[in-house]
Amino acid sequence: MQQLLFSLIVLVATFNSMQANPTTKPYEETTWNVIRERLFNGENANAYRFEEDIRLQVIGLKTQQDSLIITRMISELNGLLETVKIKMVNENPNFKLTLMQEPGGISSNNWKRTSGSKIVFVNLDIGIPDLTDTIPANVIYFHTIRNLTKLFMPQQGETGYGGIFDSSDASKAEFKEIDKDLLKKLYSSDFYEKLKKSTVEKFGYQYYLDLRYQKLTSNLSYFLKAILILFGFLFFLSKESKRKKNPSLLMYIKQRAIILFILPFFHTIVTTSEGSLSFLVSSPGAFIANIMGTVLQALLVLVFLYYTEPVFVKKLDNFVGKQAFIFLSTLFAGLIVPIILVFPYLLIFYPNLISSLTFSTFLLPNTTYFFLIASVATLRVFYNFVNYRIQSMVNQKDVEIAKMKELKNQAELNAIHSRINPHFLYNSLNSIASLAHIDAGKTEDMATGLSELFRYSINKENKNYVSVAEELDMVKNYLEIEKTRFGDNLEYEINADENTLEKQIPKFLIQPLVENAVKHGVSQIKAKGKIVVVVKQHKKELWISIYDNGPDFPEEPVSGYGLQNLNDKLEIIYGNNAHINWENGANKHFKVTLKNQFNS
Repeated sequence: MQQLLFSLIVLVATFNSMQANPTTKPYEETTWNVIRERLFNGENANAYRFEEDIRLQVIGLKTQQDSLIITRMISELNGLLETVKIKMVNENPNFKLTLMQEPGGISSNNWKRTSGSKIVFVNLDIGIPDLTDTIPANVIYFHTIRNLTKLFMPQQGETGYGGIFDSSDASKAEFKEIDKDLLKKLYSSDFYEKLKKSTVEKFGYQYYLDLRYQKLTSNLSYFLKAILILFGFLFFLSKESKRKKNPSLLMYIKQRAIILFILPFFHTIVTTSEGSLSFLVSSPGAFIANIMGTVLQALLVLVFLYYTEPVFVKKLDNFVGKQAFIFLSTLFAGLIVPIILVFPYLLIFYPNLISSLTFSTFLLPNTTYFFLIASVATLRVFYNFVNYRIQSMVNQKDVEIAKMKELKNQAELNAIHSRINPHFLYNSLNSIASLAHIDAGKTEDMATGLSELFRYSINKENKNYVSVAEELDMVKNYLEIEKTRFGDNLEYEINADENTLEKQIPKFLIQPLVENAVKHGVSQIKAKGKIVVVVKQHKKELWISIYDNGPDFPEEPVSGYGLQNLNDKLEIIYGNNAHINWENGANKHFKVTLKNQFNS
């Protein structure tokens, strides 16, 4: 924003420096002044003139003297007009001059057809008294010359040069040297270059822009206003996510600091006269003073709103009601703050003026200022509405993402279960097969136990969580199957704190660890194997430990131990609130720690 301000000030200085001392040729400047005043009205970028040769057809010539007047006029004009030539024709004219006798004096009726700033056709009827034998030369000159262009009312009043273009009486008009100079300039090949040079030297670049491109600069002005307001609004909106809720006063002002810079420009361009870019080239001192005054006023408005709005807004539950209050509070603050600023100043320095002030002259702001405040209040409401809609869409997307994440987790858990169950079935069937030819009774017991395990799996098929007690019952059933297989070579213990039995844990959390203890532990030794399952509370954590007296774990007992599935499951469900570790030696065991499972 500081760079923008600096650029504008540099632009102001540059534009205003593009002025030179007035020309020392008053005669020269007078014709350019007539051109600026009479040939431009803000709508046309180019002066109206013929852009192709003029084919003049004269109807109604009666005497040789009339013909000589026309011939002399054409000769004079051809000596002045550089870009076109005039010639007499009998057909297909683009300038038709009809001389008619009219009772009651001189009258004229002219009609002109143009395309853009190009004169395409002129039809000119000149009336003369019926008692006159010869047409006055000045009448023909007057009407013909005035129709070589299109005239507008002077923008600044009379030009004061007294030539044909300012005269209203054809009978008294004279074709002066200054008129010739004007036509010579208008129909010169470098007319627009010289017009620009003369205008910029005399009045500055802004005046030249308004002279030729007033309509364009007006539209550009509105466009720049809209762009400035839009980008300021979007920038302010983009900062919403970074703002702290319930900020201090200094933080509140800092969060809205962009307003303090946008408002002066907003105020300047709104109060700019229509069709002008004067907000870019106005006095730098006045522009800076306007910025400082508007910043001070905006600062006081922010302080006022900071202490008043939250008190009332938090009592309103309806969104529309809140926005209506915000609109009214902004409007009120914008109207009351100028009074707070101006009244003490007048009271101190102009006490006599206070008594003469009326409600209409002091308390009521002008229409432009009221429009400015109403616009700011409307932008605040619009900003809150857009932010509300964005937040609603974000919340809706968050819900959708949460649902998708839940579905994803469910699918992953189902996939993990589908990997666990076939693995367990494979091991169990191998155990049954190994006993089939040795002990039919034990084989039957193992098959029955296996069916009980699958009944547990099927009954809990739609559940991701089971109680510790349910999981330990399934583990006990599994160990009974394995004890049937190993006989006296396998002993086991299951110890669980009473307060842990109802805790919910993921299904098939303990069984894979017990299965590992059997497969990679006790089955690998000749001595009696022992497995101990311990579930207990440690502060807020739930500890699940499986001990065995088999060979030590390798350094990374993941591959072949089924631990990857278990790791995946715990990461999906608990994230960083669960982890697995192990220990070798006399106290060899696996331990799963689940955090924050107890209140204390």
